[in-house]
Amino acid sequence: MTLLVAVSATAAFASFKRKVLWETVQTCALTTVRLGTAFPCEEVTLPKDGTFGSALIKSPLHRTEFVLTPISAVAGLESPLAQSIAGAQLWSAAWEARRKVEAQLGRRLPRSAIGLAVNSRNERSQDQLHIHVDCLSKSVETTLALNGPKTGAPWQPFPVILKRRPYWIMALDEPDLRTANVIGLVVAGLPHGQRAMSHLNVIVAGATLADARPGFYILANWEKAGERLLDHRCTSR
Repeated sequence: MTLLVAVSATAAFASFKRKVLWETVQTCALTTVRLGTAFPCEEVTLPKDGTFGSALIKSPLHRTEFVLTPISAVAGLESPLAQSIAGAQLWSAAWEARRKVEAQLGRRLPRSAIGLAVNSRNERSQDQLHIHVDCLSKSVETTLALNGPKTGAPWQPFPVILKRRPYWIMALDEPDLRTANVIGLVVAGLPHGQRAMSHLNVIVAGATLADARPGFYILANWEKAGERLLDHRCTSR
């Protein structure tokens, strides 16, 4: 009986830990509505006109990392809500949050130095969709610049292993993410894109394409966490 109680208590605590982000977001939304302050979040955008609304949170674990999450309950990339137009707008808000990373560093960064990452259900620590915003690993940035497509291109296997993992890549010839449905592009265009969505990891990296046009690289795999491509210490910047 004692062992049964201990196992139940451990499971309950693990479940509680996976809800910490959701509880924090709800607190931020409440303080925004009632007190006009986003605390303990950095920023809160309340839902309106069919949007989820979002909260931007400074990671307590890393110097430059921020996390962007919807105020509405969205479990992860496997949720149909993540593929919706409202879900697409979260990536645009996350890209704009790169300015917060730069503020932590005290200097501007090239767009290619910033990455956005969402981990799969098996790799994430929270059961609330959240986009990590931080510096891209310098080695990953260099590899993408040398080997990534230079014009808008459909999904293709990336020819170089990144952090010991293979990825698929596509190039988006757009200066921002306001009109791009990142997860929609994965589902619609990536071969087997709808396969095992709970195992999907997605990374968006700023890029400079042909003729110095600003764009993005979208990368995806079904293996280890895409967050591994980020550099939370923001070294060599």
